[in-house]
This record gives sequence, C-alpha cells and structure tokens, in this order.
Amino acid sequence: MKRGFIIASHRTLSAGVVETLRFFAGDDLNIEVVTAYMTNAPVDEDLKQAVAKFDENEELIILTDLMAGSVNQKAAMYLQRPHTHLLTGMNLPLAMAFIMEPANQYLTTERVAAIVKDAQKQIVYVNQLNLEGEDDEDE
Repeated sequence: MKRGFIIASHRTLSAGVVETLRFFAGDDLNIEVVTAYMTNAPVDEDLKQAVAKFDENEELIILTDLMAGSVNQKAAMYLQRPHTHLLTGMNLPLAMAFIMEPANQYLTTERVAAIVKDAQKQIVYVNQLNLEGEDDEDE
C-alpha cells in the first residue's frame, strides 16, 4: 500500500509547509503541492493535475488551508475517490503527523480523527502558560 499527499492552499502557504516537511522528513516524500492563484490557471485544474499523479489504489491525504475557501471547495470534488481523506485548517503538526504515520495499511476514520485531535492540541496560546512555574497570586 502506498500513501500520497496533496498540500493545497491559496498562494504559497502550501509550498512553505512542504519545504518544512522535507526539512524534517527528507526529500523522498510522495507529495504534490498546489499553490492556488499564483498563475492564471483555475484551482480545479491545479488540483486535477495533482490528483492525476496518484494511482487510484493509492491512499491520498489532501490538506487545505481554509474550510470555506475555494481551494477546499474544489478539493471536496475528490471525496468520492477511493481511499481519499480531505482535511482543512492545516497546520504543520497535522501535516507532520500524516507524513510520519506508517503506510502499511489504509488509515481508518478513527485514526484520522485522532491525528486531527492531536494536531489541534498543538495550537497553544503561549502567553497563558506558566512557563517558569511562577504563581500568579504573587504579582
């Protein structure tokens, strides 16, 4: 079993995410980048070309930037494709978790949900953390 990835966003966010993934995981990633609206090409054509690079039996993880955005809306057309998962609101921990996930079997819906939940926990308002163990009552 093989797993592929499409990282798609408005402009260059997706390219930056993929560049960072390659820094952490190496250059040998089965990944396509869609940087929508960088040219005059319609985003649905960019996505079509990216999806076409993956075999139909290959599991495909598509990460997009905005739920209500045009990139995600166009990517939703591929939800009928077998073994395809579409996730939006991507962040680097989410992308890294999927890249690092063993590809020896197709992901279950439950496993995908667990990966999403873990990635959501990585969004932290650091100002509210008690980093030095100080007691707020002393101030």
